[in-house]
Order: sequence, then structure tokens, then C-alpha cells
Amino acid sequence: MTMEVLIVSHESDLDGLFSAAIGLIRFPQARTLFLGYGRESFETLQHFVHKFSISSFSEKEERLIIICDLALNDDPSLIHQCKEAFAEAKGFCSSILWLDHHPWSDSAKVSIEPFVEIILDETGNRCASELVYEKFLSGNKLAYRLGNMAHSMDFFSNDQYLPPIPELIVYYRNSPYRYVKLSSLAEKVSRGILWDVDMQNEYALYCRLLTKAKDEAYQTMELKQIGGRVMASFIQTSPYIQSSLFAHEVFEKTKSDLVMLYGKDNKVSIRRNNNMISCRRIAQRLSEGGGHDFAAGARFRSDPTKRNEITNELEEAILKSLV
Repeated sequence: MTMEVLIVSHESDLDGLFSAAIGLIRFPQARTLFLGYGRESFETLQHFVHKFSISSFSEKEERLIIICDLALNDDPSLIHQCKEAFAEAKGFCSSILWLDHHPWSDSAKVSIEPFVEIILDETGNRCASELVYEKFLSGNKLAYRLGNMAHSMDFFSNDQYLPPIPELIVYYRNSPYRYVKLSSLAEKVSRGILWDVDMQNEYALYCRLLTKAKDEAYQTMELKQIGGRVMASFIQTSPYIQSSLFAHEVFEKTKSDLVMLYGKDNKVSIRRNNNMISCRRIAQRLSEGGGHDFAAGARFRSDPTKRNEITNELEEAILKSLV
């Protein structure tokens, strides 16, 4: 009897994609779904979990849901959505696992522990791909290598060459066919294919969009000294810009301590170049914020067309995080 498997992972980076790919090595029959953060994404998660749980249900079928590289923050409405989704799914699924390496509060964990097996990294030293490898495929050479590559990208160790898959993820994420594109990419990676001619052709198309997006972003850049301690770069970014890679480029150009990349979708990506700053603490001073000390994301409330209001709101969040 074949087990029905649904893998849900983060849509934005290499760790999310490789987490799903490692899951596919273990469960090649699995369906994959890639999501971001925020209320809309968690509504999508609830919808897919419901459909997966009840479709063609038979007591003889085994069902497994795996969630990777997505954190549950303290937003009561998101917690409620997850509790509803998994309370229903628990009656249909043999197992529901949530593997993540972002910090979770005790209240977030306690809220869904009755329904989900939560596997979190408590050390801050592993990425989600490594957790999936350890849980399902310990000793598998391909899965180990993928986990190692995801770690290098997620922790900015720059200790090995990586093909430009993170940029391709950004390109696919902005496609009207993003679910299909990202799922196809994860399936290729699960077979050890990290680059091919089709990927090269699509990457060339992406690079044209990226050059224009970077030129426009740099025209909006503002440097501000905050609290007498932090030099921050504020830049209006584009959906076609990969946040971590672009932030590294900005750090090289400006020697700033912090980069705040804000978009017209009211989202901000936060990256640091100074270990005395916590990106996570800044994100927590904004809406729907979460992430790591070295990289985090959130939403701002200001009108996305009014850059001065946005930078003032973000600056206030930085100041509050320094207290």
C-alpha cells in the first residue's frame, strides 16, 4: 500500500526547496506545496491540508503531512488557523510532522503540540534541510549533500560553490505557474539534477529582469545613522531580487551594519552585517515578524507608495530593538 504524502515547504530560498527535495527522495510519490509567510499563506495551508485530508479518504490509506522551514509566530489568528487545520487532519492522517529551525515561542509550540509532532532545532546551528535529512534519510549521500549546501546558503558561510538556484527560485516564485515550477525544480533536485539547459535558459531570462530591478532599487537607497550605533541602508526592492544575495552586495558597497529591503507588497526583509544587531528583534517590532538574529522578515503598516513613512516606521522598529 502506497502512503499518501503532502510536503509543504518555504517558497523563498534554497533551504525550503532542498527540504522538500530531501522529502521527495524519501517519498517520491509526495505532492509538494510551497508557501511564504503571512495570513494569506496560512489560509492556503489550511485549504490544502483540508483537501489532502478528506480526498478519497479510506481507513486503509496511510497519510503523512510534512511541513518544513516555516515558523509559527505568536499571531493568534495564524495559530487558530493551524489548530483548526490540524485538528481536522489528525483524524485522517497517520502522522503530521513540522520541522523548522526558526525560533518558536512556548505558546506557539503548546498550541499545536496536541495535533503535530514538532521537530525544532534548539541549537541554532542547523537548517531545515538538515533536520529533514536527519529525520528521514540519515546516511543518504545525496540528502546529506543537499542539506550541507542549504546550510552554506542559509548561514552565509560561503564555504562552497552553489549553482544560482536561489535566483531561479525567485524567478519561479514570481511566475503565475509558481506551484508547478517550484515543484518541478524540487523534483529535479531530488534526483541530483542541480542544473540543466532548461534551467540555464530560464536563468538568462531572469538575469535581464534582475539587472533592471537592481538599477531601480539603488536609486531608492537611503543611508541613516540610527541611535548613534547602527548604519542602516533602506532600499525599496523588487520581487525579482533575492534578498540575502542583494543584501550582501549592498553591504559590500556601503559598509553598513543593517539592510532593510522593503517592497510594494508591505513586506520587509532584514539582514545584518554586525553581530550586535538582531534582525529577529527588529522584525518582532513590526507586523507578522519572525526569523533569525541574522536574517528576518516582517510587514510594515505604512502606505507602500510613501517611502518616507516606510523608512520612519522601520527606523522606529530598529530603535526599539536596540533598547
